[in-house]
Amino acid sequence: MTIDLNPSAFKRDRSVKLIYSAIDAALVEKAQSQRRRDYLGASGIGAPCERRTQYEFIKQPYDKAWQPDPRTQRIFGRGHIAETLAIEWLELAGFTLKTEKDNGRQFGFKAANGKFSGHCDGIIMDGPGIETPCLWEHKATGGKTWRALDKHGLAKAKPEYADQVAIYQAYMDLTAPALFQCTNMDTMEIYFELVKFDKKRAQAASDRAVSIIQDAEAGALRPPVSTAPDYWLCSNRTGKCPFWGSCHAD
Repeated sequence: MTIDLNPSAFKRDRSVKLIYSAIDAALVEKAQSQRRRDYLGASGIGAPCERRTQYEFIKQPYDKAWQPDPRTQRIFGRGHIAETLAIEWLELAGFTLKTEKDNGRQFGFKAANGKFSGHCDGIIMDGPGIETPCLWEHKATGGKTWRALDKHGLAKAKPEYADQVAIYQAYMDLTAPALFQCTNMDTMEIYFELVKFDKKRAQAASDRAVSIIQDAEAGALRPPVSTAPDYWLCSNRTGKCPFWGSCHAD
């Protein structure tokens, strides 16, 4: 009897395959069972495809052939773990950070009769070298995004994050420079940036949110990021947009 000692054989083992399948199926089921938002979220207002943002807001049904990607769900989970670590690092360094109100709810805002809303990661009440109170926003990313932030800064590298920060600063009346933090999940390097309040950016993002809501209520669709079915943001390596069929199917 020949024993296959190639490392790839371990992945091909039937029992191991069952473990992979069981975890993936459980993550998909968990994602599918989560309730969709009843509001337009601040975290998505800067996304490149306004039609996708609008579809999420009106709860457009997902394509029948689409399902959540298990790897993406694991990445989301990784972000929560990284945020917990980031909070610990700041507190060890002497920062006083609040991530929720006394009643246990997240800090956030509601506008447009509750149709536009968001919840920030936290508020720094005290800390070395910064003006307080100020907004704290954390992201956990791969190396590519982290390097872009480190090289170009928030507004240029990730304008959607910059929109989110500006919106929180405006609606939550936290106009002191926000502390934006990014953890490189490939190397565990940290990026910090003090983000000055950009009133024009906040106003533009707020106007965009109102327009999306108004168009949704009027039955008018916002333009998609691309009309090409194979555009990388519509159909890419992580799977098609959940609304790909609504935009591109014949």
